[in-house]
Amino acid sequence: MRTEDFLDRIATQTDPDLLWSVATDWLSARGFDKVLHLSIANGHVTTRTTLGAAFERHYRDEGLARHDPFPKYCLAATGSVSTGIDYMRDHHYLVPDERKVIWAAADVEFRAGFSLVVRRDSLGCEGWNLGSSLNRVEVDRIRQDKSVELRLALMALRGRLQNAATARLTKRERQVMDLLAEGLRTKAIAGELGIAEVTVELHMKNARTKLGALTRDQALMLYRITG
Repeated sequence: MRTEDFLDRIATQTDPDLLWSVATDWLSARGFDKVLHLSIANGHVTTRTTLGAAFERHYRDEGLARHDPFPKYCLAATGSVSTGIDYMRDHHYLVPDERKVIWAAADVEFRAGFSLVVRRDSLGCEGWNLGSSLNRVEVDRIRQDKSVELRLALMALRGRLQNAATARLTKRERQVMDLLAEGLRTKAIAGELGIAEVTVELHMKNARTKLGALTRDQALMLYRITG
């Protein structure tokens, strides 16, 4: 699938599971068949991975999340970080428990990859661990040729792979967002719903927080996408 076709397909899609399927097919065609996506927003963490059910069970049962170096180092880094067992010797700061997580991923053929952070703000962060069963030489070559294309394409999925956030909005919060989407401002929304303007602002603030948005306009955009 060409990148242009990928972007066209996700442009009109709103279901997170279908978006994930399209994204991982596109990534796999570029050599990244061992993928992890992690999003942290307002303390709520969501993850998706193609590493398989057996790895997910092992990760959960062994408590590997406490020692996973990806959120600790990769999501905090200012740039991309090499990941996977082929690069482990380059990261001398890793402690034994963190290395165990990398070995566990290697058991399901995650050899080499790199991180891409697509969001980092006061509400949290979101990033990808683009892993591959290819070796580091092959991954380095793909990374050199395709990293800009990969980043731009995955930026288009920012905030869209979580289970629909609107499911967590209350009825009143949804009413406020619906009226906002119709172009009404705070005073008009308050009059329409028969509530105080300060109450409208509170509902907007709560909706913005749940949607992981920084501004009213960003919240409205995410609400339209997920709603």
